[in-house]
Amino acid sequence: MVGAARETARPLCFDTVASTLATPDTLHEEARYLIREARAPRLRTMREFAEQEIVLPRDGGPFEGQRLRIHRQPFAGLWLDEVDRGCWPRFASVGPTQTGKTLLCFVLPVLYHLFEIRETVIPGVPDMNIADDKWTKDLRPVIEAAPNLARFLPDRGQGSKSGRVKSSVTFRNGATMRFMSGASRDVGRASFTSRVLAVTETDAFDESAENSREADKLTQLEGRCRARTLMQRRIYLECTATIETGRIWREYAGGTASRIVLPCPLCGAWVSPEREHLKGWQEAETELEAYHKAHFVCPECAKPWSEADRRKANVGGVLVHRGQEVTPSGQVVGPDPSTLTFGFRWSAVNNMLLTAGDIGVDEWLARRASDRENAEKKLCQQVWAVPYEPPIIELIPLDREALKKRITRLKRGIVPAGCVGVSVGVDTGKRRLHWVAAAWCPGKPNHVVEYGEQPVDSAQLGTREGLIQALRALVPYWVWRDEQGQEWRPVQVWIDSGYHEHTEGVYAFCREANQGRAFGAEWCRPTKGHGVGQQFAGRYYGPTQLSKSIRYIGPEYHFAIQRNSQTILVHINADHWKSTAHEVLAKPEDEEGALLLWDGPPDEHDEFADQITAERPIEEYREGKGTVIRWESLRRKNHFLDALYSAVAAGHFVTTELEAKPKTQRGTAKWWSRREKQRRAR
Repeated sequence: MVGAARETARPLCFDTVASTLATPDTLHEEARYLIREARAPRLRTMREFAEQEIVLPRDGGPFEGQRLRIHRQPFAGLWLDEVDRGCWPRFASVGPTQTGKTLLCFVLPVLYHLFEIRETVIPGVPDMNIADDKWTKDLRPVIEAAPNLARFLPDRGQGSKSGRVKSSVTFRNGATMRFMSGASRDVGRASFTSRVLAVTETDAFDESAENSREADKLTQLEGRCRARTLMQRRIYLECTATIETGRIWREYAGGTASRIVLPCPLCGAWVSPEREHLKGWQEAETELEAYHKAHFVCPECAKPWSEADRRKANVGGVLVHRGQEVTPSGQVVGPDPSTLTFGFRWSAVNNMLLTAGDIGVDEWLARRASDRENAEKKLCQQVWAVPYEPPIIELIPLDREALKKRITRLKRGIVPAGCVGVSVGVDTGKRRLHWVAAAWCPGKPNHVVEYGEQPVDSAQLGTREGLIQALRALVPYWVWRDEQGQEWRPVQVWIDSGYHEHTEGVYAFCREANQGRAFGAEWCRPTKGHGVGQQFAGRYYGPTQLSKSIRYIGPEYHFAIQRNSQTILVHINADHWKSTAHEVLAKPEDEEGALLLWDGPPDEHDEFADQITAERPIEEYREGKGTVIRWESLRRKNHFLDALYSAVAAGHFVTTELEAKPKTQRGTAKWWSRREKQRRAR
């Protein structure tokens, strides 16, 4: 009778049951059935959802078209079980590439919350240009491969005319997926909320957006979850380890920093094998020999593991959080760390898709690679899931005492024979200017003719007018003579205008000083320094060709016309020209291109030497930028160093450009026009 009642085509209602059922017991049973069917279905755990619903898409993987099975990668079970505990609102996962990291730690959480819990999810992607790629390559293929999930897919054209996803997808169960990007504007991230955020390629979100007054991009994205309490939120972060200061590694290490501990099948000890426990490949003479000889050894008993041993160990592995230990019986003891983030890592020893031989070949080839540094980076990041530790090399520092002794026989203010021009670099300050004048002698050592300070009366006159008056006072002072009595004035004066309070004052002075000269033939030029460590300007990016706004391109500097202004600004790579300044001060004194100081009392150059050596160059690797030179500050006063690098850069312009023209045309618009036409023709 119950089966017949359920099979009727008419909707089952109480009147129908009362008229057709004969006994009270049957009525009670049908009532219980109605109540049971009216209840919300039990929510499955994420592990249950994964194994019951997810089918691996046909993407060329070893198990394509088959259901997801945890035993293939046992570490996945440890991660899912910890997620299902419900103890953590944030999850930071790092592992080798091609081990299912994106599927497990990004795609699966997104689908679980969309289809099992039926709630809005924000997938975080580094750039909205790849939002559609993440949808078409990672998310939609998994949904289409799962029969119970595919029915919720919207029409192909949903969201855009061509079927491409620009920002969001609304599914037929009512759940919405809204992509957000670390590259989008702050207001774009602030306009949507959800309790669930899943971020892929997390390290790409670590820096603040350009011109943003808010926090870093990932923190802004997490702000979209603030409508819920901390323990109600679910934030999933995944990424390949890049460098130790990368965001994903900081999240992992600052969270539970959990590690997988395996029981050794040979001695029973609980161990966590790492890179140093892969043996055998080191003695191999060929790739094939490395493949056959490579094996893991137990860190405790040092006995070699077969592939069967490694699988057995991984199947029996346990998860140990920071501060916890494993007893000989396999029990994890110790409290959970006091943190909101579950940090999870697995490495090559836990990757059952590859054998020890596969990993041994990777190591063997990396040791013989022409670019050892790049090969080592790939092994660390993509195989062993540890940050790459780039070499930080302190370049040869400039010796302060040796610098003070780099003197010529000439006294202060005397221009050496063979000089083709004098350049001046000026570092501006609110209360004082620092300047350095250098004479340039091709084929010979060069010479610092003079340096000095000039007070700026900004308290009485204001910053703008104070700078103008201070610079005006220096112009008649900048006159020197050579040993024959010939008068020399600076051919180029480059003045720092990077600090916003100084910009207008420097621009105004340069316009005044250059009156009567053709546009482009100025002798006073405002500059702006760019560099890794610059406070007011980022890294230098030089143009590759001339244009209406780019008037001249030199090595690591260029001239650009400012918008809404008839001012030509010199953009300088500060890191490069600081290095050049140190190089010419370190060259042997009799060598061409060396830079020497004038002869004076023993302590005359003390302050100058202090400021020139106030910073030291350090060569380091930066993710996405390669090897860069960063200038590390040792002392606050570095004004003469800033003035000197501007003078050295201006000196390059003097010797390579101004020296090349006839003396009768020096500084004229005719020469500038001719040179620019030649450059454009090239």
